[in-house]
Amino acid sequence: MTVKIITDSTADLPRGLADQLGITVVPLKVHFGEEEYLDWIDLDPDSFYAKLAASTALPRTSQPAPADFEAVYKKAAAEHDSIISIHLSSALSGTYQSAVIAKNSLPELDLTVVDSGLASMAFGIVVLEAARAARAGRGREEILAQIERQLSQVRVYFAVDTLEYLQRNGRIGKAAALVGGLLNVKPLLTLKDGIVVPKEKVRGKIKAMERLLDLVQEEADGPVGGKAVILHGNEPEKAGELTEKLQQRYNFSEVMVSSIGAVIGTHAGPGVLAVCVLQEN
Repeated sequence: MTVKIITDSTADLPRGLADQLGITVVPLKVHFGEEEYLDWIDLDPDSFYAKLAASTALPRTSQPAPADFEAVYKKAAAEHDSIISIHLSSALSGTYQSAVIAKNSLPELDLTVVDSGLASMAFGIVVLEAARAARAGRGREEILAQIERQLSQVRVYFAVDTLEYLQRNGRIGKAAALVGGLLNVKPLLTLKDGIVVPKEKVRGKIKAMERLLDLVQEEADGPVGGKAVILHGNEPEKAGELTEKLQQRYNFSEVMVSSIGAVIGTHAGPGVLAVCVLQEN
């Protein structure tokens, strides 16, 4: 039995890894006025943040249509016995619902659609592990059990330069309590029950980076270990610093760095730094 792993572009998978692991990525769309771009295909992160800085209007995003998923599922089914499709939190986007509609129109396929309840590499890291399991010959049920377990183990903490983008795009969740306050205060946020929730406020980016690292230890179930991802929204130098400090402080078996793509970047804004941890006990 061969298992195909499918996800969407909001997983923000590091460049090249999706192809390397045989993951099919269904793109969401980003709109700047009348111009439409496919996330990570027509618009890579560098181009997006440059365009965001130059644009007077905020971009907007849209989910794939069910027909987009249908086409991908049919192609995958011709080559694989089972399909597992893992997506952005249904509380943040209609992408999962589009995938479910496509699944329901293809009852003959052995197809499972998973609502990750997370965003960006917080679920992307689970997608990568699922693809590795599929390539190792694991069966559908074993991979689904692994996905469920790992989604419950992932922790993500992120610092945003401003809540303006989350607020304007209606993705602010329970973090509205952090709106306003003192100059240069950086909100620290996380995801819980599929939505953005506040952790705390800190003053300045350096302090925010330190607190991101502290939270890894403070909220770990036992000794810190497993795999980690540093994410950034057009902050490669700060991401490099954060990665170096993370590796000095903790003994992760794998640390990846990835950019936040155009869709997640539309809602979070530039200047985001995040740490995702997949704890392995």
